[in-house]
Amino acid sequence: MLLNGKWKLYFAPTDEDNIPSVNNLDSAGYSMIEATVPGNVELDLMNAGLLPKDVFKGDNILKTEEFETFDWWYQRKFIAPETISKEEKATLNFKGVDCLAEYYLNGEKLGESDNMFIAHKFDVTDKLLLGKENTLTVHISSVAITLDNGERELLNLDSEWGIPKLLVHLRKAPHMSGWDIMPRAISAGIWRDVELSIEKKYGFKYVHIEPDRKNGDSVKCRITYETHLPIKYRLADLKIKITAVCGDSRASGTFIRKGNSGSTYFDVPNCKLWWPKPLGEPDLYDFELELYTLSDELLCSTKTRTGIRFAKLRRTDIVCEDGCFEFIINDKKVLALGTNWVPMDPFHSRDKSRYAKALELAEDIGCNIIRCWGGNVYEDHEFFDFCDRHGIMVWQDFAMACQYYPQTESFFKKISKEVEWVVTEYRKHPSIVLWSGDNEIDSMTVSVGRNPSKNRITREVIPAIINRLNPNRDYIPSSPYISEKAFAMGDNRQGSRFYSEDHLWGPRNYYKSDFYKNSGAYFVSEIGYHGMPSKASIEKFINPDHIKPYFYDPQWILHSSDQHGRSYRNNFMPNQIKHLFGNEPEDLDDLIFASQVVQAEADKFFIEHTRARMERMGGMIWWNLIDGWPQFSDAVVDYYYDKKLAYDFIKRSQQPVIIMVDEMSAWGGLPVLCTNSTYKEVSGSFKITDLETDSVLMEEDFIAAPFSATNLGSLGLLYSQKGMVKIEWTLSDGTAGKNHYLYGTPSFDLNKYKEWFKKL
Repeated sequence: MLLNGKWKLYFAPTDEDNIPSVNNLDSAGYSMIEATVPGNVELDLMNAGLLPKDVFKGDNILKTEEFETFDWWYQRKFIAPETISKEEKATLNFKGVDCLAEYYLNGEKLGESDNMFIAHKFDVTDKLLLGKENTLTVHISSVAITLDNGERELLNLDSEWGIPKLLVHLRKAPHMSGWDIMPRAISAGIWRDVELSIEKKYGFKYVHIEPDRKNGDSVKCRITYETHLPIKYRLADLKIKITAVCGDSRASGTFIRKGNSGSTYFDVPNCKLWWPKPLGEPDLYDFELELYTLSDELLCSTKTRTGIRFAKLRRTDIVCEDGCFEFIINDKKVLALGTNWVPMDPFHSRDKSRYAKALELAEDIGCNIIRCWGGNVYEDHEFFDFCDRHGIMVWQDFAMACQYYPQTESFFKKISKEVEWVVTEYRKHPSIVLWSGDNEIDSMTVSVGRNPSKNRITREVIPAIINRLNPNRDYIPSSPYISEKAFAMGDNRQGSRFYSEDHLWGPRNYYKSDFYKNSGAYFVSEIGYHGMPSKASIEKFINPDHIKPYFYDPQWILHSSDQHGRSYRNNFMPNQIKHLFGNEPEDLDDLIFASQVVQAEADKFFIEHTRARMERMGGMIWWNLIDGWPQFSDAVVDYYYDKKLAYDFIKRSQQPVIIMVDEMSAWGGLPVLCTNSTYKEVSGSFKITDLETDSVLMEEDFIAAPFSATNLGSLGLLYSQKGMVKIEWTLSDGTAGKNHYLYGTPSFDLNKYKEWFKKL
C-alpha cells in the first residue's frame, strides 16, 4: 500500500526551545501547505507560491536559501487493513528521506534516521490501528542548523578544494551544498516512496547468484540464499528447487540442504551469457527458488532476474611495463566508452522522471559504460534495470567526493550501515562491474601533501564490507586510485602523473595540447570540455536583460554553477574558442556555434585518440551526458534535453566500427585507421573527400581485424595545411557510417569551418 500523494506540510524557522508535539501541529503556529510525496520542500513551496514557479530562472535559486534553517513536519492519515494474520507483519518502508528525520505513528515515535541515501524500515505490526484511521508524521530537522552546531575537525577543514563541502559529516548528497556542476540547494523532503507492506513473517531474506566456472557452453553457478523460517524447520533437511529461464535456455534442479540458509552449485547448460555492447547480447535469466519440506510442503518461494557473466578489472597501480586498466567480461577485453552520470536534478524526487529520456540518450549515443559519480545519490533500480537490459556496464562510486571524510568510529559506523545497504540492495545487477570508494579524494589528499592510504574509510571499512557481502566484484578505493607505490613516485602538485586510471582536467586550451595528447593513463575516467547551450535554452534560464555581457553577467556566473560570483568556469568557453579560432565572435549565434564546435571536436578527439590506442588503453568515460539543472557546462545535452553539437560527434565516434584519421605520424602523413571494437573481422569500402577542394583523397576496399585499430593507409597532408575531410564507409553487411577530421593546427577561420560543416 503506497502512502504517496498528498500530505500536509507544516514548517517554521527552527526554534530549539519550542518544538511542538506531533499531536498539536495545527495549534503550534506553524505555516501549512499541501505537499506531494515523493517530493522536496522547495517544489511544494513553488506550488504554493512561496517560491518562484521556476527557481532555475535567473537568480531565483538563491531564494531557496531562505528556507535552509526551517523545520519541516510531513503528516497524513490513512486507513490500515482490517486484519493481519499471525503469519504476517506490517512494515513501514521509507525508501528515501532527506535527511535528519524522526518518524511517528499515531503520536508514538518509531525511530529516526540521518541518511538520505538508504531506505528506513519500521515494524508497525503492534502499532497500527487495524481498520481505522492512522496518523503518520515525519519531522525533518534543518541540516543547516545541525551543520552550524556540528563539530568539524582540523583534518577535514584543511583538506578542502575551493568552497568547503559542508555536508561532509552527514550522509546527504555531497553536491547539495554547491558544486561546480550544481547549485547550492540544501533541500529536505520525503523524496522516494513511502509504503505500508503486509509481509509474510517467513520467507527468503535474500538470494545471490553468480557464475563459478565455465565448461564449454555450460556454466556452473553458485547460488547462495538465506531464509527466515519457523523454528521447527531451521535445522531440518529441506528440498530447494531451482529453475532458470532465458529464451530457449532452461535449467532446473532439486537439492537437499539442511537448515534455512546455505548455497549450492547449479548447472546452466547452453548458457546465454550477459555481454556488454558491442560484444554480444545482454541476456538475462529469470530464476525461481522454491523451498519445500521433504514431504513436498511449500514453505516459501522467490523470483529474481539477473545476468550470468564473468567480470573482472585487470589493472596495475601505476603506468609501467605491462601495465593496464581494463575490464574483462567473459574472458574478453571490452573497450569501455561512455559517460559520467551526475545528478538528474537538484531536487532528487524528480530524478526518476528524467531517467527514461536520459538513459535512452546514453543508449543512442553508443555508451557501453556509465560511471555513477560519487557526488550524487544512488539511483533507483529502474536505472540499473535499464543498464542490465541494454548491455551498459556501471562503475558505481560510493557517495563521497572531493573532501576528506571524518576518520572517527562514529562516522565509520554511519558509512558501514550505508555501504552494507547499497551492496546488498544492488549486487544482483550484472551491469555493475566495479565498486569505487569515492571520487577524487585520493587526488585531493595528495594535493595537500598527504598520503591517501591513511584514509581508513576506503582502505579498511568499505573493502571489509564488500569482502563479506560481494567478494567477487572488483573494488578500487578511489577514482583515481593513488596507491602507496604511486604516492611514493612523485608529487602530484608538480604535475607528476603515474596513475593507470586518471581524470584529465587540464588547462582547457587547445584540446590536442600535450596535457591531453600525452597522458600515459590506460583509462581516463573523467575528461571534458565546455560547450554553450542553445540560444533557446539560454533564454529559458537567463533573464532578457542579462543576456549581455556574455559569460561575465552575474546570472551567467550563477549558472556556471557558482554562487560566489567567480567567473573562472565561464572563462573556459571564450578561452577555448580563442585557442581554436583565434578570436571570440561578438554575435551570440556565432558564439554558441563556435563554443559547441570546440566542445564537439574536443570530445571527438578524446574518444578517437583512445580508440587509436585500444591495444594499450582500456577506455574513456567523458564528462558528461546531461545537465542536472540549466547551466554552462561540459554536458553534451542540456537540462531541457536540447542536444549540443558534441552529441552527434560523440555518437559517430562511439560506433562499434569507425574509420578515423589519427594524428600526424613521426614519418609524416595522417594515418587512416579502422577501429573495430567487436571480435568479428569486418570488411567493406571507404572514401575520404577533402571538403575544401571536393577532391577524393582515398577510396579503397578494406579488411579490419577483430578488436583492433587496423591501419588502412595514410593521407599525405602537411602541417601547414588546414582543412576538413569527410570519411564515408559501407561495411559488407550493409552498415554505412560517416566521420570527419579537422586537419592542420590552430587558428582556424570560423567562416571556413562553417563552409566545411555544411558539406558534412
